[in-house]
Amino acid sequence: MRWPLVAAVVTGWLRQGPWTVLVLAVFTVASLAAASAPIFDEASDNAVFASRLAAISPTASQGEDVAVRLTASASPNSADQQTAIADLRGVRHLSEPTLGGASVGMESVRPKRWEATVTAGGRALTARLLAVTDPTARLVPVGEAGSDGVWLPEPLATDLGVRAGDTVTYRIDTLGANPDGVAVRIAGVYAVAGSRLPADPPGGAASWAREQRDFPGDTQASTLKAHLLIGDIDTIERLAKASGDRMLWWADAKLTPGTTLVEARTAAREVEEVRRRYLGRMVDAGPVTPRVASGIAQVVADASGTAEAVQRRTRVSGWAALAVGLASVLAIGLLAVRRRRLELRHSVGSGLAPSTVGILWFVEHLVPAVPAAVAGWALARVLVERFGPPGPVTAVSLRPALVAAGLAALAGPVTVAAVAALSAARRVRPAVPVSPRRARPWGLLVIVAAAVAGVGMWGTTQARGVDRVVPMLVFAAAGVLGGTLAVRLASLLKGTTTTDRRPMVVGWLLRRRLAAGGERVLTVVLLATGLGMLVFTVSAVDTVAVNIDDRVATSAGAAAVATIPGSWVLDDQAVNRPPEPKPEDGPAPEGLVPGVRTPPLPAHAALVWRLDATTPYDDGLRDLVVVEPESFLRVADWGRGADLAAARNALRRLATADVSGSKVPAIVVGDPSLARVDDVPVNLAGWNGQMLVIAKLPAFPGLGNRALYVVPDAAMFRHLGRDDPRLRPTGGAPSFARTELWSSTGQRGIDEVVAPRSVDAGLVSTIEQYRQDADYVAARQSRGYELAVAAYLALLAIVALALHADRTAVAARPGDLMLARVGVGRAKVVGARVAELVTLVVVALACAVGGLAVLRPMAARLLDPVPDQVPVLRFGVPASAVGVTLGVAVVAAALAVLLVIVRSSAREEEAFRG
Repeated sequence: MRWPLVAAVVTGWLRQGPWTVLVLAVFTVASLAAASAPIFDEASDNAVFASRLAAISPTASQGEDVAVRLTASASPNSADQQTAIADLRGVRHLSEPTLGGASVGMESVRPKRWEATVTAGGRALTARLLAVTDPTARLVPVGEAGSDGVWLPEPLATDLGVRAGDTVTYRIDTLGANPDGVAVRIAGVYAVAGSRLPADPPGGAASWAREQRDFPGDTQASTLKAHLLIGDIDTIERLAKASGDRMLWWADAKLTPGTTLVEARTAAREVEEVRRRYLGRMVDAGPVTPRVASGIAQVVADASGTAEAVQRRTRVSGWAALAVGLASVLAIGLLAVRRRRLELRHSVGSGLAPSTVGILWFVEHLVPAVPAAVAGWALARVLVERFGPPGPVTAVSLRPALVAAGLAALAGPVTVAAVAALSAARRVRPAVPVSPRRARPWGLLVIVAAAVAGVGMWGTTQARGVDRVVPMLVFAAAGVLGGTLAVRLASLLKGTTTTDRRPMVVGWLLRRRLAAGGERVLTVVLLATGLGMLVFTVSAVDTVAVNIDDRVATSAGAAAVATIPGSWVLDDQAVNRPPEPKPEDGPAPEGLVPGVRTPPLPAHAALVWRLDATTPYDDGLRDLVVVEPESFLRVADWGRGADLAAARNALRRLATADVSGSKVPAIVVGDPSLARVDDVPVNLAGWNGQMLVIAKLPAFPGLGNRALYVVPDAAMFRHLGRDDPRLRPTGGAPSFARTELWSSTGQRGIDEVVAPRSVDAGLVSTIEQYRQDADYVAARQSRGYELAVAAYLALLAIVALALHADRTAVAARPGDLMLARVGVGRAKVVGARVAELVTLVVVALACAVGGLAVLRPMAARLLDPVPDQVPVLRFGVPASAVGVTLGVAVVAAALAVLLVIVRSSAREEEAFRG
């Protein structure tokens, strides 16, 4: 091989004008497709992990949180505990451990007598011990404060008449305790939130509300937390030993903010190692068994499962994007051979072997492949960080992404070299012309593949991985049919003339050029595929997003829902439930109990009562839900789709329905047994009556796993009498209703209602918890990747039309010049070329619309992440999808027209040389 040839090919690619840009762009896009997968996966994994962290309840225990707690009866100052704390400090990605402790004397001696009191001035009040690392920084002082001693809550200090600097006596009343108690100095008085919870200082990082479950209970009131004597670790330890109290000590640590999923996996493994060592060496003779509580492993497992669901959903799209990128590289090789066929003939005629030709082409295209790999890798990182999942990208994915980009870019020169070598070999030894060459039926193969894939979809309820290429095949098949039909129709009409037998030149040229076929059908296929996938993907992303919002709203009901003992716990004027009437007194009076009411609530809250109901049409239990329509309309989440919009309209009709009759107006949700029944007998635990159905719906906020009957409170409660669930129970059988508190402002709204009344809101569910469903997260996280693939296909469609415009304009220069010389005029010649390009775009748009019509019936199978949930997925094409697709079509046509105008303006000598 001559080295001047090598030197020429190394720099030759820079002298090829627009072709250089095209080669560099195709290699870059192939590298981008390869590099984006690992980067997207890591960003998605970290975004899923961050979302899972956000869903953790503010009051979650360490076993449910990304935290670790080591507990034991041994003091933090003991050798064993110091070793354990050192082990905890050695776990990567964990914060510095914080120490604490609480009295567990009463809990450890049950059912024996236990009393803990603080005495001053002859008055004794119950209180218990709590140790924190730095009480001064955690508490809000009331008045002056010192440094030594314990802190008393303001209500307790007021009742005892003491302040900072005074002395109180802490005494334990149980067997083996110090009977005289221990005198302890008051370091300060702290403010409380509510009755007994310490107030949080402004700007404090930690919240007492999150630690409330660690507080010891009151020794006299089993439903309340105790008043707390709070001090530092050493002070509380000395006080507990001197008084005979028993303490539970702990060391807490949390994942540091910004920890990635990979780092959290590392922390989870190391925490398990700490657990093994800690429990293996701890021999604790105290009242509490040593243990290690951590929810890191479970949170990581949950996030990993969701992340895997995201990857399953995007994996096919990623491979499809890479395949299209490599196909583009192959297309560049084929176009390069066709473009440089004279050069290939000269090389073969000069005696260069096909292998040498391949090596020269490899070296030539290796030069742009190197910057293309770097550019594709950098572009993948920028695009994922800017438009991808909101998770951090680290070296964990950047290194393999760079390797993948390099391999994809290397595939470019290898492919081009192989195509060039094969083409040179055919010219060295041309095939014997046994029979004329026939066009290969590639279009028929595309149609058959689309038909087989589409028919296979009808036998499934949900798309498998490979089924996600069905839309691309359908649009490609539509393009084949549309392009072929346009060519055949132009062939039939190319000879038509006007009534005066003089042809209209522009129309005549348009028909003749379309009738020539050739690359025009392939151009229509590429345009239809790119534009069709763009409109379908944008529509699919919008459809799935709306459907997920509706399903979350249907399941959650509102931003937060809490179960409470009854509405009467929120009512300062609650009426007691009347006693059961005696047989001699006759039946209980009908109608509302005098004075009963629904307690007033903030505008963001509403009460919902659920009762078990049955009908004679089905043996299963139903949820009869009693609501106040006006407040429920404000508080419930109504999603964005048509089904929940219908539910909201039905509830408005329910609010205006007649409630004075004997029949209760009702909305029936998800009960097929009442499909043809409007007057329904219904049985409750305290009432048998009739419902008048005003609407039958498939979905409604708060729909659980059984059918739902929604009735207005004004109509329902008047029939229940003493069984009205708003009455305060006074013994006897419990209420048969389950009371829920709904809030449109989330957990904060629930706390606003229940905290001032010290109500225990159990089973609080938030809408964010429902959003964490793995399939929902996968659908949300993958939409950016799917849109990127669709945009890439649309870009290829633009490039395909531009290449077709450039090639046909250059190839037709001599003919266009002759037409101009015989009097047709350059304007009409160029106009015919422009009309051809616009026609191809219009045909491709029509094919995209046809493909969309074919895909609509199978859209639910292709897109629905959870097919068995309601509301059902209904495919729709939003205005944004239409606008974006038309915009891309206009850009493609404008660019192609510009190329035609520029390339058709060549000088005559260039036309003759061509």
